[in-house]
Amino acid sequence: MASVLDRFPECHPDAVWLQGEQRRQGRHSTSGFNVTLVPDGEGTLHGPVVAARRQLELLAPLLAELRQLAVPCVVDFGLFVGSALHFASSIHFPPDDVRWFADQGIALAVSAYPTADEGPEDSSGNLQ
Repeated sequence: MASVLDRFPECHPDAVWLQGEQRRQGRHSTSGFNVTLVPDGEGTLHGPVVAARRQLELLAPLLAELRQLAVPCVVDFGLFVGSALHFASSIHFPPDDVRWFADQGIALAVSAYPTADEGPEDSSGNLQ
């Protein structure tokens, strides 16, 4: 994985792991990396999808190489849920965007992260 990333210095992974390395529960079964595409959301149902797509378009050469190497790619949209401000959160995937992600060989996932009403949240769902 490191050799691929070395060829794409514009990609700044948040984490890189190798097959067999220790993780919280067991060992990694594959090598990989993750990249934050949209750090604070975009404040609308469709905003994070647009922002993620814009960032991925900048990484098009890397995506092409990953596709050629048959490396599975997933964009996971994280939502904050459970607070007074964001008790239930949503994200909107228009058909054209879903088609674009599919054409790039990118799977989509949505993960919910529970929050508590311990303090005020800003518009992106982050506690302040």
